[in-house]
Amino acid sequence: INTEVGRQKFRNVEADPRVTVTVMNAENPYQYVEARGRVVGTVGGDEARAQIDELAHKYIDGPYANPITTERVILQIAVDKVHKNGI
Repeated sequence: INTEVGRQKFRNVEADPRVTVTVMNAENPYQYVEARGRVVGTVGGDEARAQIDELAHKYIDGPYANPITTERVILQIAVDKVHKNGI
């Protein structure tokens, strides 16, 4: 997960590293995969900035357009449990 250190998401995982990541089928919200785990590390600096630019090019075919107000950071997650529904 790529975010900024100044965002609430980052402050939340600093206080409690447990996270859930859910990916849903846009055409059928009853089909999804959910991964539960905890943040076990972070990667910042140039690597995190390069990753958000790479993701922007992949998904919106252009540079990351949102203003970056604090340092970008990648949250590394160790998955403890995976749940699938309808897949």
